[in-house]
Amino acid sequence: MTRRLDPNERIVWNRVARTVVPRRRPHGPQAAKPLPARPGETREDFGAMMRLPALQTAKADPTGPVPANTDRPVRRGRVEIDARVDLHGMTREQARAALATALMRTAKRSGRCLLVITGKGPRLEGVLRTSLPGWLNAPDLRPFVSSFAPAHVRHGGSGAWYVFLRSD
Repeated sequence: MTRRLDPNERIVWNRVARTVVPRRRPHGPQAAKPLPARPGETREDFGAMMRLPALQTAKADPTGPVPANTDRPVRRGRVEIDARVDLHGMTREQARAALATALMRTAKRSGRCLLVITGKGPRLEGVLRTSLPGWLNAPDLRPFVSSFAPAHVRHGGSGAWYVFLRSD
């Protein structure tokens, strides 16, 4: 089942689609050229708009990568979620406190995955969305976190994150 893109998603999709270059050249040595930007729009503007937080599939534990048995289900949206926390409508301080509480409760119940819904914010630069990676790497929350990654579309897409908890 597919859904229709809303007007904002359609605009972003069209911009991304214009930057795609075929992997194989159709005939001969001619190289595929990217389409020109819209009048008054530069490639740098587009890149800044599409930029996600620096930690797209970030690890809180620098000793190793996300385990293989976790990575594949994440990419396919087949993650078993043990708990959810929705931070919409909260101030930055309220959201930080709610995240800490949810992490500790999920860890206490031996949960492995917490879905954190931050929302996208304007141009994918929401305060909560961009703050979350820093919060998860903070000294007080880091002992609970194994890794984290952006959620699959079925769980909120770029407006949500999977947070995988350590198992002790």
